[in-house]
Amino acid sequence: MTSFTALTEQFEGVAPRPITLTSWADAVRRSVLRFEFDCDRPDRFTGRVRDRHLHGVSFVDMASGRHAAYRDHRTIREADAGFYVLTLQLAGEIRIAQDGRVALLRPGLFALYDSGKPATLTVGDGYRSTCIRFPKTAISPRQDDPLAEITASPFACAPGLTDTVWSTVLSVNRNLESLGTHGPTAVRSLMTLVGTMLRSELGHHVPAGHSHEELLERVLGYIDDNLADADLGPGRVAAAHFLSLRGLHKLFERTGTTVSRYIRERRVERCRMDLTDPALAHTPASAIGARWGFPGASHFGQVFKRETGLAPAEFRRQNAGGAPEPPG
Repeated sequence: MTSFTALTEQFEGVAPRPITLTSWADAVRRSVLRFEFDCDRPDRFTGRVRDRHLHGVSFVDMASGRHAAYRDHRTIREADAGFYVLTLQLAGEIRIAQDGRVALLRPGLFALYDSGKPATLTVGDGYRSTCIRFPKTAISPRQDDPLAEITASPFACAPGLTDTVWSTVLSVNRNLESLGTHGPTAVRSLMTLVGTMLRSELGHHVPAGHSHEELLERVLGYIDDNLADADLGPGRVAAAHFLSLRGLHKLFERTGTTVSRYIRERRVERCRMDLTDPALAHTPASAIGARWGFPGASHFGQVFKRETGLAPAEFRRQNAGGAPEPPG
């Protein structure tokens, strides 16, 4: 493999204290998802887990012996059904089964699975991995599952985009406690990279005949990349992709939303994240709105309150420890 050895040098390992199967199960349920577990020799099982959380993203490092974990419809709860888990194999191997596919991961491979669907994970001896759990909305606000076609699919951490993304994941993970007020910004930027990587993998693995899905992913990526442009609208999006307005609107029919609403929701989501970012605590709410394409403070305030139920200043106070709102 490529630069995987250099990449894993960033990994510091998990907490040194080994734990029993019962403690392992509790730790995984708290830090990743609720699983049921099977183990041939539970009395001999040992595992190690380290987990940290920042800005809605969980960073989890794991090492363990042989066991199996599974989620079925009885195990899955509504509260934990809105996440993806992205895992990179560092040692040993794991089989991840979901959506009728099975991904066999050895060191240097990674895969994605969906918290809202049944899954089975079969872990071999000497297992070690690092993973991130994040809300699906960090990738896309679409009502369907935009990454359903690549769950339980193995991907290689190779030079280029995937190596860059995983190097960043491991670096943020390693330095999480030292990031201070820059932590939320770093995690937000990381999730932009992760989304770019997963959309790229989706484009590489969409089956023949799914050109509409590929085009939609390109359109969504273009919108996300141009949210700061106040003139971004259906006409500009259509022109950038050599589509008629009618063709663009038809493309969006399967998403459960419209082009304009998607743009508005993504802008509001970026503003929500910035308004809760301690590093931007002294930036006026109106400036944050302008930063993401809202042309005026009044318009921004109206749209934001309609979408969230709170004015920007109220939202910031409720989500930033009551910090005073900067003037403007």
